[in-house]
Amino acid sequence: MSDKVINSSIIMKKPNKHPFNTNNVSLWLDKSEPSIRKIATEFILKTVYINHVQFLKTYKVAIKEMLDILKTDILQFFMNVDDINKSSYWIMQIIRKYINKKKYIIKIITDVKNLDESLPVIIADDASYSGSQMANTIQDNFENTRFDIFILIPFMSNTAIDIIKKSYTDNNNEGSIKFLDTSIYIIKPIYELMSKENIEKLFLYYTDNPKYIREYPIYFDHKVADNYSSFPLIYTYGIIPNNYNKKIIHECESNRKPFKYIFEKLERIPLLKNCKKDIPYDIHIPPCPLQPYKLNFEKLSSSTLRTKLYTYRKTKSM
Repeated sequence: MSDKVINSSIIMKKPNKHPFNTNNVSLWLDKSEPSIRKIATEFILKTVYINHVQFLKTYKVAIKEMLDILKTDILQFFMNVDDINKSSYWIMQIIRKYINKKKYIIKIITDVKNLDESLPVIIADDASYSGSQMANTIQDNFENTRFDIFILIPFMSNTAIDIIKKSYTDNNNEGSIKFLDTSIYIIKPIYELMSKENIEKLFLYYTDNPKYIREYPIYFDHKVADNYSSFPLIYTYGIIPNNYNKKIIHECESNRKPFKYIFEKLERIPLLKNCKKDIPYDIHIPPCPLQPYKLNFEKLSSSTLRTKLYTYRKTKSM
């Protein structure tokens, strides 16, 4: 797919602003169980919010570092999906904005067979939490190859970096794999920010098995990650950690019923500005913040999305 096609396929869109709604956070804490209120406050304070301006500034610096490292005027990007409703295509618009197209040639390749082995392969995205998605991309497309790969992802966890490196090595690649260095923002899992005891006390209100909570308390104006990476039950849906909700959730889990059957019964207060209480339930693709790379992106106030109901896995899904 040519750079020209990419440029004509998508209009660059900006996300809404989604900082914490301080009034709602106060109400949410007031309605939390008194015994857990201090820990719930700690969790909110440990949460990292990356607004869109900060995200763009970070990405701009990351692009500059990449150009300094690669030292090539032909930039070869690989995308393994031909779908404009993916974050990688939205990211390409940001990349194009901050790269001097008079100085650099941008190539977007969607088929490994068309990649040039003499050039580094750049794989770009917005963030990587567990690293599993990028590891799968490498496993599915770069087994037994000699490509030098550069991962252009400015927000990553140390776990993601390790998993991606391992995938590259395990798939018998003879090239090299490089990451950002000075411009990378290392995202930290909750267990590095709070004590194990406090984590278990808080998340006992969201699952009957809170011993394996390992997700990341960070979100962006353009998205809250899914329940395998972040905490949409809290950020997007504002489910209150109180005994009323805990009883309903634990009964749901013990009876192995889908979460959709109890969602409307739960007491919720939206924590983020521009997120409403009646937004659709989708734990896999949280609908608020609404990703700007989706075709149906629009201001939430005029959204007419229908509710989608999904199950939630047992350690965080029901």
